[in-house]
Amino acid sequence: MCCDGRLYTAAVPPQLGIFGGTFDPPHLGHVAAAIEARDQLATDSLHVVVANDPWQKSRRRSVTPSHHRLAMARLAFDPIEGVEVSDIELARGGSTYTIDTVAELKREGNEVVLIMGRATASGLSTWHRAHELAQRVTIAVIQPTGVSPAQLDGWRTISILMDPVEASATRVRELLQGPGGPEAEAILARLVPPAVMGYIADHKLYSA
Repeated sequence: MCCDGRLYTAAVPPQLGIFGGTFDPPHLGHVAAAIEARDQLATDSLHVVVANDPWQKSRRRSVTPSHHRLAMARLAFDPIEGVEVSDIELARGGSTYTIDTVAELKREGNEVVLIMGRATASGLSTWHRAHELAQRVTIAVIQPTGVSPAQLDGWRTISILMDPVEASATRVRELLQGPGGPEAEAILARLVPPAVMGYIADHKLYSA
């Protein structure tokens, strides 16, 4: 209440849902997770953030160049209403540290919810400046319906419940690098959006 008797309400910072990842390549499990996150979270917007150099993965295996992964993510997610693909980490360049992305978004006046699966959430303590990150975000953990919520000590967590989707980028890469054939093509058609498959074929990605 101000001195003139009028009631003022403090502005509420916009809340961004951030679904980050390597997306090497994006698959229908990613798409389903983004849709559930959009529908279940009370965020103002949901951004799919493609990692520029996912340092924990690029030390272990070859990662597809980021411009290809960004293009595939746009093909996979742009058709989904309310979901936007962001190149914020590619624009910054260098190794990708989520804390840097969060700091940049919070400087713009946003509150941040990080969306991830249970397996990713279990490794949060290994992330760069994890203790600082824990103070600055809420973690939304995607998990199967009927499973006990993930317990992450020191982190603010909420759950996104969804039926499991049997898809993984590792499995997709294995199929693409394998001998091919009708069976592999049929499985890939169930795992990867058609536009992404077309991009992979056009650019000869994941060839053995």
